[in-house]
Amino acid sequence: MAGIAWVNGKLLAPEEPAISPLDGGFMYGEGLFETMRAYGGKVFRLEQHVERLLVMSAELSLTPPTADKLAEAVGETLRASSLADAMVRLTVTPGPAGSPEPTVVVLVRPLSLPPRQLYESGCLAVSVPVAHTPDSPLRRLKSLNYLDKLLAQRTAARRDRHEAILVDVDGCVIEGAMRNIFAVFDGELVTPPLSRAFLPGITRATVMAIAQREGIAHRERDVPLTELYTADEAFLTSSVAEIIPIRAVDGHALGEAPGLITRRVTRVYADLVAHEVGAV
Repeated sequence: MAGIAWVNGKLLAPEEPAISPLDGGFMYGEGLFETMRAYGGKVFRLEQHVERLLVMSAELSLTPPTADKLAEAVGETLRASSLADAMVRLTVTPGPAGSPEPTVVVLVRPLSLPPRQLYESGCLAVSVPVAHTPDSPLRRLKSLNYLDKLLAQRTAARRDRHEAILVDVDGCVIEGAMRNIFAVFDGELVTPPLSRAFLPGITRATVMAIAQREGIAHRERDVPLTELYTADEAFLTSSVAEIIPIRAVDGHALGEAPGLITRRVTRVYADLVAHEVGAV
């Protein structure tokens, strides 16, 4: 496997064994992770990713190193990888039972993106009901307990669709299995509210800030699945894939993909990334 791993201060090939079989992350899925994207050897919004992990660590009583130490570990691993554009995953687990220190892993791999066709003409999505109730802490944590989302995404794959859209028990859209979701209705950019209990995406927050700066009408509100079927345009967001337009949901064709607002947000997002990572 190409890439490199940093495990508790030691650099290793990703395929080398390095985690105790007694580690809580391996035994019980106890732990958190952040997936980030590096551009030219620099992670976009690394500080926000680290801060989110630290905030969520408190909910699981994890005690990871400080933000500075985690950022240093990410930087060291990226430099050792010699990869300019890469996928970066930061994982923290409690370690084996009784361990005084958590397990911290940074994994850097070559960048892998969805097919270009999805960016150019949009992806196909299918709705999948969620497995957890709204008050489940797993709904708002990027935890290693990821099986429900993997199963949802496999449901989409079996139906020859690119993304699963998670839907609450009352028929409202929550997010994509792997990404947050936005839709446009009559020129207004809409995304489900955090009260729906889902991961507060870094790219999601960035898109909301872009809409504010660009004067694009926007708000958080509930989006019934049946209303999503009528959207003028819609798109998914994530740190690695950035912005992917949606062409259809459950066979219901949406408006233009990518639509006018999707193209505008995508362009401004690219400029923001280039500015922050020092490419311009």
